Amino acid sequence: MNRIYWVIPFLFILWTVSACKSSKKVSATDTKPKDTVKQLILYEKPMDSLTTDYYDIDSVAVEGQKLKVFVNYGGGCGEADFEMYYQPQKILVMPHRAYLFLKLTDNDPCRSIVTKELQFDLSVMDKEAKTGGIVLQLGEEKLIYKISADSNK
Repeated sequence: MNRIYWVIPFLFILWTVSACKSSKKVSATDTKPKDTVKQLILYEKPMDSLTTDYYDIDSVAVEGQKLKVFVNYGGGCGEADFEMYYQPQKILVMPHRAYLFLKLTDNDPCRSIVTKELQFDLSVMDKEAKTGGIVLQLGEEKLIYKISADSNK
């Protein structure tokens, strides 16, 4: 009878340990998020007609033909979608200028701080980038997107 008191806890511990082991092996490439480069959306109405959920921009950079935006927002357990709208300047002056607006649609009730890297394709502005460059203005941030004339792109 005394053995049963030892066997039952031992079997329970053995069952718990074996249930926690995962048969799936996770490699380093499985844990990295896939890079998705989104397209810019032309917006012809006034930019102040766009609304967004709250986010913070940590940093912005132009890398090759991509605009990289690092953001923080509240969420963590649902869907959040970012879209980048652009509006070229109406008057032709040099250097060219494009106004950008980042919109967050956050259908996520959680309150954790999420940090995310967003990438947007700048190839829609290649013509201006090859002819002297284009100033990209995202809020207070101003960046220059320029493609050199000897570039093969």
